Amino acid sequence: MLESLSLRLHIKINTNSSDYARIGMIVAKRIERKAVRRNRIKRLIREAFRKHRQVIKGMDCVMQLRHSVASPDLAHIYQEATMLLNKAARLS
Repeated sequence: MLESLSLRLHIKINTNSSDYARIGMIVAKRIERKAVRRNRIKRLIREAFRKHRQVIKGMDCVMQLRHSVASPDLAHIYQEATMLLNKAARLS
């Protein structure tokens, strides 16, 4: 498990198929009340994962939002997701 200020990343090596990586996202309604913001956060995480998919090949990842994020800080979500995925790539 890797953590940053706003995100938590759970990793498991996928033994069935090491050809690709998979992502799951947890953005709880009790943490981020507005659906528009929850969906924006999911899109940012998905985009960071898409750009790092080849680097973390063979891993199952679950990215979880730890606490609510202010609107101007949404750009930091992408940066934190990228940082966590880079750390995960170094672990494998």
